[in-house]
Amino acid sequence: MPTSERAIGIIETRGVVALTAGIEAMMKTADVRTIAVERVSSGYLAAAVQGTLAAVRSAVDAGAAAVKQYGELRAAQVYPKPHQQAGALLEGAPNQRLRTAIAALEPGATP
Repeated sequence: MPTSERAIGIIETRGVVALTAGIEAMMKTADVRTIAVERVSSGYLAAAVQGTLAAVRSAVDAGAAAVKQYGELRAAQVYPKPHQQAGALLEGAPNQRLRTAIAALEPGATP
C-alpha cells in the first residue's frame, strides 16, 4: 500500500451495538477498509480502519459521532504515518468472527 494510503484510525467503545454503528458510519463516510475488530476487555471493543489520511480522519470523526449516539466512546485516534508493521499487527488480530461480520458490511460483499 502506498505511503499516502497507510493512515490508520481506531475507535474504542463499550458494547457491540455502539461499535457496529461506528464501523458502519466509518465505512459509509469515507473510502477506508476495516483492518481489525478487537475485544479490548470485558465489554470494550475497538475497530481500526486504514486508508488515505483525509479518508481516515473523516471516517474516525463520523464513527466517533455514531458511537456517541448508541453508547460510550472511550477513544478515537488517527495515526497519519504508522510504522509499516503496525497495520500488519492489527490485520493479524485473532477475532476472525467479528472480522468476517465486518467484511460482510463492505460494499460488494456477498452473504
